[in-house]
Amino acid sequence: MNRARKFCTVIFSLVFIVAFNPPLPVSAADGTTVVYVTKTGEKYHSEGCKYLKKSKIEKSLEDAVAEGYEPCSKCSPPEL
Repeated sequence: MNRARKFCTVIFSLVFIVAFNPPLPVSAADGTTVVYVTKTGEKYHSEGCKYLKKSKIEKSLEDAVAEGYEPCSKCSPPEL
């Protein structure tokens, strides 16, 4: 029984880590973290954010921050 309990604990831990620490979005071309901005906004977003419906411009996270964009409070994109 103790062995089964340890196994379940390990599986639960792995599921928890994956669920609450998703991998950062990465561009296949150069390995940078990808975020999105809009034509008129001041925030950067993760893929699928509801604020990207009208426009979606891909940028590296580093460029977005350097250009003065701040993270969206709704989609919680990656931060530096």
